[in-house]
Amino acid sequence: MYKPDALYERGDDGAIGYSSTDDEIDTGHRSVHTIDYTSDSSRSSEASSVLQNVRKRVRPISSSDDSDVADDEWNWTEDENIVNIKEFTETPGINPLVLRTLGADSTPLCVLKQILSDDFFEMIVRETNRYADQMNMEHTTKMSKDWFPVTNDEIRAYFALCIIMSQVKKSKLEMYWSKRRIIETPVFSEIMPYKRFLSITHYLHFVNNETMSKKDRIRKIRPVVEYLNTKFQQLYVPEEDVVIDESLMKFRGRLNYVQFIASKRARFGIKFYKLCESTSGYCSRFKIYTGQDKIEGTDIPVSQSIVMELAEPILGEGYTLFLDNWYSSPELFKILNRNNTNVIGTVRKNRKNMPKKLTSYKLKRGDVTTLSCKGILCLRWRDKKDVYIMSSKHSRAEMVTTGKIRRKKGGEQENVIKPSCVIEYNRGMGGVDRQDQFLASFPLMRKSIKGYKKMFFYMFDIAVYNAYVLYSKLPNRTKQSMVNFRLNIAEDMLYNLSLPDYPARGRPSQSECPTRLQAKHWAHFPEHISSTEKKKLPTKRCRVCAKNNIRSETTWQCKKCLVPLHVPKCFEIFHTVQNY
Repeated sequence: MYKPDALYERGDDGAIGYSSTDDEIDTGHRSVHTIDYTSDSSRSSEASSVLQNVRKRVRPISSSDDSDVADDEWNWTEDENIVNIKEFTETPGINPLVLRTLGADSTPLCVLKQILSDDFFEMIVRETNRYADQMNMEHTTKMSKDWFPVTNDEIRAYFALCIIMSQVKKSKLEMYWSKRRIIETPVFSEIMPYKRFLSITHYLHFVNNETMSKKDRIRKIRPVVEYLNTKFQQLYVPEEDVVIDESLMKFRGRLNYVQFIASKRARFGIKFYKLCESTSGYCSRFKIYTGQDKIEGTDIPVSQSIVMELAEPILGEGYTLFLDNWYSSPELFKILNRNNTNVIGTVRKNRKNMPKKLTSYKLKRGDVTTLSCKGILCLRWRDKKDVYIMSSKHSRAEMVTTGKIRRKKGGEQENVIKPSCVIEYNRGMGGVDRQDQFLASFPLMRKSIKGYKKMFFYMFDIAVYNAYVLYSKLPNRTKQSMVNFRLNIAEDMLYNLSLPDYPARGRPSQSECPTRLQAKHWAHFPEHISSTEKKKLPTKRCRVCAKNNIRSETTWQCKKCLVPLHVPKCFEIFHTVQNY
């Protein structure tokens, strides 16, 4: 039998020889002895024939030859790393033109309009109506008979209701329009009928099907992806620390690029690559994984091509980029370093050009060893398990106290000490996770068979989160939580909308509301102004008329507000209009 330990080897004089752990190899028919091809030139013909017989059974050691070349190119040494930290040259913050546009009294909706402008909603209205016409020409259904073109104000009201749904959780969609008192939410039926909401959801579209590219796997939302990426970069310049990482949007439908990642909470879904600011989580750029990330005709790894594509806007500006071990490699760090970008990241020990010597050391918990090459420090630190990390900003493994205490058996305590690059890495990698935490709390999207619609609502959520980050960085702004920020956006979007006159169906409810008597504790009722000794029917100037420079007096006032008002018109205006 063939012995797998037998390999080709290269002698000291450069000639190729064949060796085995045994004296001979069984070829199945005869024994072939070990031959020295350099001893006698006259036997070269015999040697070549023998070599052809065994070549199919013997594995050449080409991989080790390649690694030798790589190690020659990457000469890792134990010397201190010579770093050249790139200076950050950008001016971070909101675009000055945007700041002047927003002004001092900007509302959450004003900030969101900078991202989702009128052009964005007009595109959705145009493509939704176009798609409805195309579908209704092919198929005639009950929904198509009731359909009429959606308007700009109506699509805004639709998205406002979607935002409210993300805050008011109900198990079924129709429950939002339920008339049952214990679960009733009147705002939904007051804004839009349930069937109209379903029709808009059914025909919601973002691109012309007749002109889109059939090869693009995200062609249904390609205009939205390009629009948002452009807006995110125009409005805000990130701070020095940025991170590239992936997020998983939960989805288990039939798409050939659905991913399974066991470490993610969703596990099954569509993967988004994101470039985010480390401190706030602001997303500057994103890319949707479609299984077509590899550049054809090149040997560039997919992880490297994704980093170079997402990091293109920040290259050459002195940013510090944080990566996890799926992206990191010595070759990528060298390219980023040449492009005036600092980079720190964990790395897998079996990556190409990684120093094999680093894995040979036996380390106890807390021990650290380093090697350096070409301005890159490669560090191995033993914690509960081995941690491999690379950095172009650190010259050595400086151990730093974290301020935490580790308790040992027997009640002993010790300070937790970590390498400075590990601490900086943990601090810089939190941007994408911070954004994912907010998006998972109140997701805008609901169950949908169409994957592109779920992706759209996920991107809409990213836009709302980015608007929240921009709002929090405005000077003299009112501090708000994320929940109140979203509710204020929905409330303002529903203000002063011109909606269609939807046909009313059914009869009004004849039953009395069980809480009808509670109005006596909070409602406003009119009453006559109390008489005095001098006047039995006193009058006062109406507040609404006075504000409109009309001199007119009334005998009525609000019982709760004690404000003189004409009944019923001025009374209603005062209690329903903000700027009367």
